[in-house]
Amino acid sequence: MFQELWKQEYERGGIPSSFRVDPTKVVMHFLSFLKERGFEGSFAIDLGAGKGRNSFYLAQNGFSTLSIEWLQENVDEINQKAANAKLPISAYCQSVSTPWPVPSESMDIAIDIFCYKHVVDKEQQKNYRKELYRALKPNGYYLLSLAADDDGFYGSFLKEPSYNECKLIIDPHSQIPSLLYSLEEIAEEFSDFFTLIQGKKEISHSPMYGKDYQRSVLNLIFQKKI
Repeated sequence: MFQELWKQEYERGGIPSSFRVDPTKVVMHFLSFLKERGFEGSFAIDLGAGKGRNSFYLAQNGFSTLSIEWLQENVDEINQKAANAKLPISAYCQSVSTPWPVPSESMDIAIDIFCYKHVVDKEQQKNYRKELYRALKPNGYYLLSLAADDDGFYGSFLKEPSYNECKLIIDPHSQIPSLLYSLEEIAEEFSDFFTLIQGKKEISHSPMYGKDYQRSVLNLIFQKKI
């Protein structure tokens, strides 16, 4: 069911990831962060890759990139464009909460831009975090970006937080569910396998379904515990 909802969303072009082609700024900042630390890596995984704008940026900056995406149409588009551009990207169509097609401890970095928030089943979230831990090399880095609970768009649907402790919302435009977090909550959720290196709430403006909203986004960089 969710696959069909996402297909409709990409056809509608309501959210930024369905129509933007430039890489997400936080991904660009992430690579700058790694460079400043003298980090050297060659393999990356992009979780919930969409149409691949961040996968292409990673590949253009020296990473052999594996893209995991739920829609076959997006996967086909990524693979075709990568082949045409002769970039080292391989896209796979699957859920991020099922076993990933990568050897253990093979990825230097992983990124997730607004994908984890849509994994609303707690058991599937655990599977995701276990796969992330398995796939990353010792001391590998992970970038996570997702909406905060006071986001101007998603947060407006969180009518009564006291009666919705898990902060589950349904986007009324797409009917796609999300979980919202505070910075402390999401850091705690990943603390079983990862150390938080940097966590920020960033305020900006962006269009959603044709209207401009003030956005409140949590951007976190984790490192795998060893």
